[in-house]
Amino acid sequence: MGTQSVLCPVCQGVLPASGKEAYTPLRGRLIVTNGYCSGGCAERRAEAAEQTQQMTRPQPVVQPEAAPVPRQAAVAGGRPAGPALRVVR
Repeated sequence: MGTQSVLCPVCQGVLPASGKEAYTPLRGRLIVTNGYCSGGCAERRAEAAEQTQQMTRPQPVVQPEAAPVPRQAAVAGGRPAGPALRVVR
């Protein structure tokens, strides 16, 4: 019996045995050192891999559109350049 056949490939915990004859001194030592596999490791591994991929996947950079910059009138002699405004009262 190789240790790889009794260990979970994900968590390295000892998998449940098929019968009482499978509980050998070697399996007992592995249970003491590694503990039992709690199950569901493949699903947890897939979820962790998906989360890792989402974190490492480059996110598209969305740059906000630049707001139009109002044109400032050139000031000549304290007055804005351009047509003069007429005040009507």
